[in-house]
Amino acid sequence: MRNFLKLTAMSLQSQMYYRTSFFLNLLSPMALLAGQYLLWHALYQQQPDHIISGMDAAQMYSYLLIAFTLNHIMGWSSENALSKEIKNGTVVKRCIRPVSFLSQSVAEMTGTLLPQLALNLIIASAGFLLFGRFLLVPSLQNIVLFLPCMAGALLLRILLIELCSLLCFYTTGYLGISWTRNAIFEFFSGALIPIVMFPGWLKSMAYMTPFPYMIQIPISILLGQELNVALFQVYAVQFFWIGIFLGLHGLFYKNIRKNLIIAGG
Repeated sequence: MRNFLKLTAMSLQSQMYYRTSFFLNLLSPMALLAGQYLLWHALYQQQPDHIISGMDAAQMYSYLLIAFTLNHIMGWSSENALSKEIKNGTVVKRCIRPVSFLSQSVAEMTGTLLPQLALNLIIASAGFLLFGRFLLVPSLQNIVLFLPCMAGALLLRILLIELCSLLCFYTTGYLGISWTRNAIFEFFSGALIPIVMFPGWLKSMAYMTPFPYMIQIPISILLGQELNVALFQVYAVQFFWIGIFLGLHGLFYKNIRKNLIIAGG
């Protein structure tokens, strides 16, 4: 654990070294949040009853604010840091450190997401405090139930990025893998459109994947919305997918190390 915390602190310090870039990366997602609000506000203004697919404007605006907090936790460069190291060969330093490969990646991504997540939480809290009459404000009980689900969602997100990064050992580039991962994640997780608005067949397909358990379902818990499964099953499914991701990582990494040649060794 001490090594993990040291690596997390080092990652956080490296992110803050170039301060102008650091603060620009922190604040830039707010432009996307403003654009989403303007878009959905225009859509709701066109509805006589101000309801779309069973969600009123207050529910949607709250959903957007929380989805922003969970979705924009890491920048493009930090998500692709491992992929770039694999392509330029500097990944060798991870292989020779006296810390497991996965622990290094999880620690570094944790250090990267902490400042962005902290800022996003401040923005979300300020939004609920200032515009609470236009939003669906979460209750204290829902917040308590949401916190462990959010922790599971963040770990799932980190492991997903790690697994997709390992695929770069088998390719000549990483951009295609990153773009595909982002597109699939944002669509099936509910980051772009709430999954409750999907048609029935697509909704069922989405809930068979781990993606809704990273954004849609944690938000539903926080806002007190109806879940497709019991609450204890949500936590169980998150643990199940974490186990699947860890197992896949172990298989991938074992095969990679077996076939990895470094400096002719």
